Amino acid sequence: MNIRLLLILTFPTTMIIGCGVKHSEYDSIKAELETAKKQIIQDSVRISNLRDTITMLSLPANQRLTLINEQVSNGEFGQARRSIDELNRLFPNSKESHQTNAILQRIDNLIAKQKAEEERIKSLGFKALKPQSTTEIGYNKVSFSNIISSNTFVFDSYGDSWRYRTADRGNTYVTAVMSVTSSSKDPNLPTLGVYSINGNQMDREGVMEVRFARWRDYGSYLGNYHDTGNDFAKTSTIRFKLGVEVPADVVKKPYAIVLKKSNGLSRNYSRFDNPPVSYTGSVSYPYALSLDNFTEENSEYIIVKISNL
Repeated sequence: MNIRLLLILTFPTTMIIGCGVKHSEYDSIKAELETAKKQIIQDSVRISNLRDTITMLSLPANQRLTLINEQVSNGEFGQARRSIDELNRLFPNSKESHQTNAILQRIDNLIAKQKAEEERIKSLGFKALKPQSTTEIGYNKVSFSNIISSNTFVFDSYGDSWRYRTADRGNTYVTAVMSVTSSSKDPNLPTLGVYSINGNQMDREGVMEVRFARWRDYGSYLGNYHDTGNDFAKTSTIRFKLGVEVPADVVKKPYAIVLKKSNGLSRNYSRFDNPPVSYTGSVSYPYALSLDNFTEENSEYIIVKISNL
């Protein structure tokens, strides 16, 4: 910008004229300024068009449509709508753009269905939750079976023998079988929680202990030699027995077996224990759970079993 143009921008006309700048020079500078403004606007439009062209070339219409469908399938409805707006802006006459109205209708239908399901779950409460006996927790695939209440908790079987515990008077054991298939050679393990159901809230009654289901024989149970069947470094799948003692009244009323998707128990070795190998630690089960804990996005809680509801 030359000195004359700077003067025009920073001083009133009368002052410039008073300083000796002629009207003809002022008009010339003013015209030059207007031309420069128009050029800036044209350049800005050109830059915007070039950016759009780069965006178009980096992600063609067909790839954008594929991305939109993936977003819809993943439940990312807000992002899918934004992607549709951009597709229609950049490729308004493309065949992909002509398909977006149907996708928008699909999104509306899915949202309506989602809201209806939320209302159904809200009206039914915990009854609406579907028990799930198999799931994956990180490197572990876990499945649960034979969930019962009994006066005894049986574990550490070998040959025709086993170890067991008997519940105190007025109590009972809630037990389960857990099968763990792991891609890790030394995985941590999950466990189950027992909750009583009281209206719109679940209250924790206990968290299950994890024991081995079976040993090859008495010698391996004692630790005299290694049982490869109970070592994830040697085998991918091991069965466990789970159990916890609770008041007998708990299982006479509505109650639930809950899995928190957390591998909190680690393998330990103590030579003078029988057996010397055990899984200890803890999974932090809260004292109370609500329906929202199970239905919220990315929930870490699963209902494994519901009884008496």
